[in-house]
Amino acid sequence: MKESDIQEEICDYLDNKKKTHLFRYFHVPNGGKHKVWYLHKLVRMGMKSGVPDLVLEFPDGKMVYLEIKTDKGRLSEKQIIWQKVSKVLNTPHYVIKGSVEANMSVLEGIFDLFPDSKIKV
Repeated sequence: MKESDIQEEICDYLDNKKKTHLFRYFHVPNGGKHKVWYLHKLVRMGMKSGVPDLVLEFPDGKMVYLEIKTDKGRLSEKQIIWQKVSKVLNTPHYVIKGSVEANMSVLEGIFDLFPDSKIKV
Protein backbone atom coordinates (compact mmCIF):
# COMPACT_ATOMS: atom_id res chain seq x y z
CA MET A 1 0.00 0.00 0.00
CA LYS A 2 1.35 3.44 -1.00
CA GLU A 3 1.29 6.51 1.24
CA SER A 4 -1.25 8.13 -1.06
CA ASP A 5 -3.56 5.10 -0.66
CA ILE A 6 -3.26 5.30 3.13
CA GLN A 7 -3.94 9.04 3.04
CA GLU A 8 -7.08 8.52 0.94
CA GLU A 9 -8.23 5.87 3.42
CA ILE A 10 -7.65 8.30 6.32
CA CYS A 11 -9.56 11.03 4.47
CA ASP A 12 -12.50 8.61 4.05
CA TYR A 13 -12.34 7.93 7.80
CA LEU A 14 -12.24 11.68 8.55
CA ASP A 15 -15.14 12.40 6.20
CA ASN A 16 -17.18 9.82 8.07
CA LYS A 17 -16.18 11.40 11.42
CA LYS A 18 -17.67 14.71 10.23
CA LYS A 19 -21.09 13.14 10.81
CA THR A 20 -20.45 13.14 14.57
CA HIS A 21 -17.72 15.74 15.17
CA LEU A 22 -17.16 19.39 14.34
CA PHE A 23 -13.72 19.79 12.76
CA ARG A 24 -12.09 20.36 9.42
CA TYR A 25 -9.01 18.95 7.81
CA PHE A 26 -6.84 19.71 4.84
CA HIS A 27 -3.77 18.55 2.98
CA VAL A 28 -0.92 20.90 2.13
CA PRO A 29 0.47 19.82 -1.25
CA ASN A 30 4.15 20.17 -0.61
CA GLY A 31 5.81 17.83 -3.06
CA GLY A 32 6.13 17.03 -6.69
CA LYS A 33 8.53 18.06 -9.39
CA HIS A 34 8.61 21.69 -10.42
CA LYS A 35 10.78 23.89 -12.54
CA VAL A 36 13.50 25.55 -10.48
CA TRP A 37 12.04 29.06 -10.88
CA TYR A 38 8.63 27.85 -9.70
CA LEU A 39 10.11 25.97 -6.76
CA HIS A 40 11.85 29.18 -5.64
CA LYS A 41 8.54 31.03 -5.99
CA LEU A 42 6.77 28.42 -3.84
CA VAL A 43 9.43 28.74 -1.15
CA ARG A 44 9.05 32.55 -1.20
CA MET A 45 5.28 32.00 -0.88
CA GLY A 46 5.80 30.01 2.33
CA MET A 47 6.24 26.39 1.22
CA LYS A 48 8.13 24.50 3.93
CA SER A 49 9.82 21.12 3.82
CA GLY A 50 8.62 18.63 6.39
CA VAL A 51 5.02 19.89 6.62
CA PRO A 52 2.77 17.02 7.77
CA ASP A 53 0.42 15.42 5.27
CA LEU A 54 -2.83 16.41 7.00
CA VAL A 55 -3.80 19.20 9.37
CA LEU A 56 -6.91 18.79 11.52
CA GLU A 57 -8.52 21.84 13.12
CA PHE A 58 -10.86 21.54 16.10
CA PRO A 59 -12.95 24.08 18.06
CA ASP A 60 -11.11 26.89 19.83
CA GLY A 61 -8.30 26.84 17.27
CA LYS A 62 -6.88 23.49 18.39
CA MET A 63 -4.85 21.69 15.74
CA VAL A 64 -3.39 18.25 15.15
CA TYR A 65 -0.81 17.21 12.57
CA LEU A 66 -0.86 13.81 10.88
CA GLU A 67 2.18 12.50 9.05
CA ILE A 68 1.37 9.43 6.99
CA LYS A 69 3.84 6.67 6.22
CA THR A 70 3.76 3.15 4.90
CA ASP A 71 4.60 0.36 7.33
CA LYS A 72 8.25 0.65 6.29
CA GLY A 73 8.27 4.41 5.72
CA ARG A 74 10.60 6.68 7.68
CA LEU A 75 10.48 10.35 8.57
CA SER A 76 12.84 12.63 6.67
CA GLU A 77 15.18 14.92 8.59
CA LYS A 78 12.87 17.89 7.87
CA GLN A 79 9.84 15.91 9.10
CA ILE A 80 11.68 15.03 12.32
CA ILE A 81 12.45 18.72 12.85
CA TRP A 82 8.78 19.62 12.24
CA GLN A 83 7.76 16.98 14.80
CA LYS A 84 10.23 18.33 17.38
CA VAL A 85 9.07 21.94 16.92
CA SER A 86 5.45 20.75 17.20
CA LYS A 87 6.33 19.25 20.57
CA VAL A 88 7.87 22.56 21.72
CA LEU A 89 4.75 24.43 20.52
CA ASN A 90 2.53 21.83 22.19
CA THR A 91 0.80 20.95 18.91
CA PRO A 92 -0.17 17.27 18.78
CA HIS A 93 1.73 15.52 15.99
CA TYR A 94 1.04 11.91 15.06
CA VAL A 95 2.78 9.58 12.65
CA ILE A 96 0.35 7.12 11.13
CA LYS A 97 2.11 4.04 9.77
CA GLY A 98 -0.04 1.68 7.76
CA SER A 99 -3.77 1.33 7.34
CA VAL A 100 -6.59 3.07 9.17
CA GLU A 101 -7.52 -0.25 10.72
CA ALA A 102 -4.01 -0.65 12.16
CA ASN A 103 -4.19 2.90 13.59
CA MET A 104 -7.79 3.01 14.76
CA SER A 105 -6.89 3.49 18.43
CA VAL A 106 -4.61 6.42 17.55
CA LEU A 107 -7.21 8.04 15.31
CA GLU A 108 -10.02 7.59 17.83
CA GLY A 109 -7.68 8.89 20.54
CA ILE A 110 -7.26 12.13 18.61
CA PHE A 111 -11.00 12.75 18.77
CA ASP A 112 -11.01 11.86 22.47
CA LEU A 113 -8.63 14.82 22.99
CA PHE A 114 -11.39 17.17 21.82
CA PRO A 115 -14.67 16.17 23.49
CA ASP A 116 -16.11 19.61 22.64
CA SER A 117 -15.94 18.65 18.96
CA LYS A 118 -18.63 15.98 19.44
CA ILE A 119 -21.87 17.13 17.81
CA LYS A 120 -24.70 17.10 20.31
CA VAL A 121 -27.91 15.64 18.95
